[in-house]
Amino acid sequence: KMKVNYDQLSEPYRNFRTPDKRIAAAIFKHTKDAKNVINVGAGTGAYEPTHCKATAIEPSLKMIAKRQKSGTKLIQGFAENLPFNDNTFDVAMGILTIHHWTDIAKGLNEMLRVAKQRVILLTWIDDSPKFWLEDYFPEIRAIDKNIFPSLNRLEQLLGNISSEIIQIPSDCGDGFLGAYWKRPEAYLNKDIRAAISTFSRIHNIDESLAQLKTDINSGEWNKKHSKLLNRQNLDLGYRLVICEKE
Repeated sequence: KMKVNYDQLSEPYRNFRTPDKRIAAAIFKHTKDAKNVINVGAGTGAYEPTHCKATAIEPSLKMIAKRQKSGTKLIQGFAENLPFNDNTFDVAMGILTIHHWTDIAKGLNEMLRVAKQRVILLTWIDDSPKFWLEDYFPEIRAIDKNIFPSLNRLEQLLGNISSEIIQIPSDCGDGFLGAYWKRPEAYLNKDIRAAISTFSRIHNIDESLAQLKTDINSGEWNKKHSKLLNRQNLDLGYRLVICEKE
């Protein structure tokens, strides 16, 4: 799988990967009883709870440097080797991160080890309906399917899990891949694309972008996706996965 350079993504992430308050609310339901939380693969710190002590682990020093000032304790490190004793934190969370790890099984095992109460993951699973972006960039699903584990695989690795559908709002404030499902022109913006790691794995996209631009300008996109225009939320395969420890 192609390596993504997170140092290069640090500036676009800071600008476009800001927490969406509705997604944050879904996550914080599962951290509200925690006194301390570890955020694994924390990036620039989106979705870290502020009501309790937070510790962030992130491999990229540039990502760490782009964070807003907060009370979070920052450690450069990797999910696969968390420098903490067993049961150090009430909750271990990982938000749209596991597909970037070199060893998902090892990283999740580490999260289970350091968490007393539960592990929370925001991830994507490949049982979602086709997303229109795939008409223009057909390789997207194959790329993501290859790097995101299925719910069955997560159950094998974590034990008993539950999952919640995270509907993506039409005005989603966090610029991940599915965020702009109702704002197709956003994908034409290279700065926005720079904050979506999947795009750094695709090459030769000029023709696809030109086709998307043509379809938007001609009204073809609106005509084809008129059903979407009345929707406020869409299930694009994003899931909150919760593993309660016994």
